[in-house]
Amino acid sequence: MNWDAIAAIGQMLGSIAVFVTLGYLAVQIGHARGEVRRSINQSRSETVRQFYMTYATDERLDNVRQKSHILLGGQPTGFARELMERTGMTAEEATAVFWDQMAWWTYRTQTIPYLDELPHGERKSFEFGVKHYRTLPTATLWYERNKSYLNPDAVRYVDNLLAQPG
Repeated sequence: MNWDAIAAIGQMLGSIAVFVTLGYLAVQIGHARGEVRRSINQSRSETVRQFYMTYATDERLDNVRQKSHILLGGQPTGFARELMERTGMTAEEATAVFWDQMAWWTYRTQTIPYLDELPHGERKSFEFGVKHYRTLPTATLWYERNKSYLNPDAVRYVDNLLAQPG
């Protein structure tokens, strides 16, 4: 074999190595983009959930918000109104429960897209929490009164899980 043939084979193998490397890099870039999207979604969801928990736990903020709502002619709607009628809760109490449930919903919708990545035990624990929409009266009422406004993919997952026995 002469040196020209060896050089040609070496060049061909080098070209193949470049293509393999480029393919590997393309896959890595795809994974990195997915992780960036996931990180952004998690950050956004955490912030929203923190706002909801602030609404549920900050009495002063809730009083000011309720006062402005009433002075502008607003009325309790949906879940809060029904909770007030059925339990005798005040508007402030019913609204706090609404925001608490919104915080839980935000946590759950942040987790649903990544269920396949959870270890078996964590997934079972998560699903047990989701089943509160069937087993806990307040969560059930909140879910039923609000699901038409919620993320339809998450609602589909929850409805399918609730339809399973047990």
